[in-house]
Amino acid sequence: MADRIDLQEAARRLGVHYQTAYRWVREGRIPAVRVRGRYELEISDVDAYARERDAPSPATVRGSRREWGRSADRLLAALCDGDERTATDVVSRLHAQGESTLDVLSRVVAPAMAGIGDRWAAGELTVAHEHRASEVVSRLLVGIDQRRPGRPRGTVVVTAPPGEQHGLPVDMAAAVLREDGWNVELLGRDMPADALHGFVASIAPDLVVLTVTTPAAAAAADAISHDLSDAGHDVLVGEPGRTLSDLVQGARAVRAEQRRLLARRRGPQ
Repeated sequence: MADRIDLQEAARRLGVHYQTAYRWVREGRIPAVRVRGRYELEISDVDAYARERDAPSPATVRGSRREWGRSADRLLAALCDGDERTATDVVSRLHAQGESTLDVLSRVVAPAMAGIGDRWAAGELTVAHEHRASEVVSRLLVGIDQRRPGRPRGTVVVTAPPGEQHGLPVDMAAAVLREDGWNVELLGRDMPADALHGFVASIAPDLVVLTVTTPAAAAAADAISHDLSDAGHDVLVGEPGRTLSDLVQGARAVRAEQRRLLARRRGPQ
């Protein structure tokens, strides 16, 4: 139909990557229907979302129970110095005081690691320093694992595509999803596509999450996502610029849509 476009064209019209448009559809931000395994969208819905996205929003003041910036600065300094004891103390104190894994990672760990990246780009740190900081943070994640008791929200496979050498985003995604009640199958970074397809087919998870940090990895994730989607699996790609909170909300939206479709198929009881 002339008033419908596919997801690729919608992404072009919105000026975003295909996976970003796919995520917006999966999160319910843009209505879409699946026709022969492919999403189709009304042009009017795409244009309406573009206007909504680009509209100015009023400034808001968000309160905080602690000075997150100071904690991030302390962690950054400790990571630059290779001071794992201080780094552990910063994160452990927040965890012991009841802060969520999502908040600790989003407001303290992520800004500190961004600072490491900035210093590496400026020539103040070497690749070895960056790798050391990543390894320290990976070990810290073990100590702040907050698995939610009770029935799992669902099963999610968390990994990174072939060529993606950064493992920390995978570990961080797994940590916040565990806290949100998911049963996490963590496969780590640089996962061969064939092995991933076989594993997903064998366990039939409710969701697959791929993390990427480079254009090459994004292209690999895009291909894997298409193949898995065609096989009937739901996929989210944690591309650069997407926050951990976005990931959690996106995963919840996918699960809610799955349950809605299941209830529709079952019909009135």
